[in-house]
Amino acid sequence: MRPGVFIIFIALLAGCATYKQPIATAKSTGESIEPAFEQKATGEASIMTNQALKSYREEYIHATEHKAFAQSAVGAWSWKSNRTSIKHAIENSLIDCQKNNKGHEAEHPCKIINVDGKWGGVMRFRTAI
Repeated sequence: MRPGVFIIFIALLAGCATYKQPIATAKSTGESIEPAFEQKATGEASIMTNQALKSYREEYIHATEHKAFAQSAVGAWSWKSNRTSIKHAIENSLIDCQKNNKGHEAEHPCKIINVDGKWGGVMRFRTAI
């Protein structure tokens, strides 16, 4: 009976030794490692912080048109409304988001996620500017 247990034990060890754990994509910042972030969600699910989601639901959706909502992959956000054009709404929300995103803008820039209640990326909205 002992040889059978020994063979099962060796098989289990060999199986564990060959298992490759997934390795997260990360960048070294010297002191800490930050995982890379790729935003896949759309609509309200793409809003990253509770505070931003609350502001979106309670204020942004009720704000007057020519409005834009900007956000970065690390959670900085801003929105502006009641602008003279969509172009101004986009520019103003990006500028304000970038102020909130200091230190991360180079790697995780602010991007427009909503314009006048329509979800999408910056490229989709460029034609409307």
